[in-house]
Parts: sequence; C-alpha cells; structure tokens
Amino acid sequence: MKQQAFIGTDSFSKLFLCLQEYSPNELFLVRGKHSYECCGAKDEVDRVVSILGCRVIEFSDFQENPKIEDMEKGLELLHTTNANVVVAIGGGSVLDMAKLIRFFYSYSGNPIGRNFKKERELLPLIALPTTAGTGSEATHFAVLYKDRIKYSVEHDDILPDYAIIYSPFTYSNDKYLTACSGFDALAQAIEAYWNVNACEESDEYAEKAIYLLWQNLPLAVNAPTKDIRDKVSEGAYWAGKAINITKTTAPHAFSYPFTTYYGYPHGHAVALVFPYIAALNLNIEAMNISKLYSLLGINDSEMVEDIFLEFLSNIGLQKRECDIFDNKLILDNVNLSRLKNNPVVINKEMAINLINRI
Repeated sequence: MKQQAFIGTDSFSKLFLCLQEYSPNELFLVRGKHSYECCGAKDEVDRVVSILGCRVIEFSDFQENPKIEDMEKGLELLHTTNANVVVAIGGGSVLDMAKLIRFFYSYSGNPIGRNFKKERELLPLIALPTTAGTGSEATHFAVLYKDRIKYSVEHDDILPDYAIIYSPFTYSNDKYLTACSGFDALAQAIEAYWNVNACEESDEYAEKAIYLLWQNLPLAVNAPTKDIRDKVSEGAYWAGKAINITKTTAPHAFSYPFTTYYGYPHGHAVALVFPYIAALNLNIEAMNISKLYSLLGINDSEMVEDIFLEFLSNIGLQKRECDIFDNKLILDNVNLSRLKNNPVVINKEMAINLINRI
C-alpha cells in the first residue's frame, strides 16, 4: 500500500476517518510518556476514541533511542490484544518503536538481520509526529539499538500506511527540541540532495524541504509563530520523503557515537559534524551542488563551514565545552553503510581531522 499523507492544521480530522475505515474494537497506541499529554494529543485522541467507542491499549514503557528489549516488550503486549490497527503519536523514537512493533508482529526473523519472513497480514499503522524533524513518519526504515550499537532495520512494510502531519502538536516544543529535530530534518534534506543515490524525485522532495527549513528553522527556534511552526513541520515531512529514497550520508554516519557515548540528542549529534563535512562535500563540481548553493544562498565555497557554524550557533547547537572526544571510539562506531552514500570518500586521516576540528 502506498502511503497516504495529510498535512496542515486541519489534518488531525483524518485520524477519525482512517480509524473509522477499520472499525476497531481495540487499537494499539504507541506514545511518548509526557509529551503525549503536554502537546495536546491526549485530549484530541480521547475525543476521537470516545466517538468510535473502542478500547485503547497504550505502550509507552521504553527509552529514547529504541532498544531491542523495549521493542520485544511492546511486541509481547500487542500479542495479548485484539487490536486491528496501530497508532503512533510522538517523536522519532516513538514512531520508530511503533514501526518495529507493527513489522515484527507480522514478520519473523532476526531484528538486526536482513532476512524476514511474513507470517501474517500487516496491521495498518497511522503515524502522527509531535516533533518536526525525524522524518520517521515517511521512511521505510527504523533505528534499533542492541548492546549500544545502532542498527537500521529496512523493509518496504516498515513504512506507515498513513502520515498525519498536524503541526499544532509541535507548538509547545521548547527551543532546544525545536533546534535538534529541525536541524535533523534540514541535514536530511541537504544530505539527500548531495547523495550518490539522489534522483529527480528525491531532489524534488529535498528542494521543498530546504526551501521551508533553511530560512524558517532559526525563526522557529528564536521567534516562533504558528505559521513558522507549520512550515517547519511540512519541511520535515518532505525531508523524510527525500531520505526514504536516498538514505543519509556522512553527517549521520558520524553522529551515532556522539549520541550513544556522549549523550547528545540525535539532531545535535548531526550538527556537531555537519559544517566540516559540508565544507568537503560542497567543494566538488557537480550540477546538483551548484543548485544547492543557490538554495542555501551561498556565494563563496570558502565560506561553507563558517556559514553552517554561524547557523548552528544561532539555534544553539554548539559542542559542549567540557567534552573531549575519543577519536578511536568515534571511528569504531561510524555507520559505514551511511558513509557509502557520501559524495566524497572520507578516509581515516580525513575522519580523524574532522573529529579534531569539532
């Protein structure tokens, strides 16, 4: 089934229509712990559920950055229900968790492997992000951690059936969350554009995302309005659509150990390395690189690093002054599959130089 997406401040009404299609007696809800109520989602969902008259089984007993043990707990809970639809409401970790639970409810196989066998029909999955940035609602892969190692589980049936981009859920996000999630989206869009796997379709999505995010993200962090939040939410969705085709590149490949071992949230971790890798990637001659300069308003290739450093300083995503990074630890945990998508081949010497620059 091709995903259906609904975007805008009236999009939440589509949740009732989607659920009504399946006439659920029980629905399985994967949600955030505190954000679910704080962003207003609980009140909205309670209203829909009361009209439908169905029972809700909730799962929120998991940590940020989905762990295999948490996924197995959720899967066990789902097996005890008669739910015929899954709803996910939250940030990227929540959406990834729901995608994994829904997938492995129907498929057997090693969760960190690549061979899966379908055992039963998929339950429909409806994804509603409460942050603007992860793109998880629009991708056919999900992050899963085992023993502090990050894996990407990929399959066409991991993609949610419906994505509802209801930006009012992001209106109460604080500055730091807005910056982290928003820069993750912007990085995704730019990485999709310079990606070795880029194509006409991914470029179209990436351009939409960059247009909406580059100018509006600093405003969403420092002087948010509803209109600005709406644009950033939409931009984040298009960024997710872009990387669903291309996947990410070197900034994401280097980011994971900064999260796992130094506690940086994902978007902040990407920001740590982005200016230095952008300076490498935007100094090659290619037609799409020239177009990217135009989209970002960059006139001088020598200024790329400084421009991104200033952008990140403006939204508060600098390195913590107290941190000293272990080069070997970072290098040993770079995601090589994502690194292969980068337009410039980064060798060990270049990688060490990047870490030292940070």
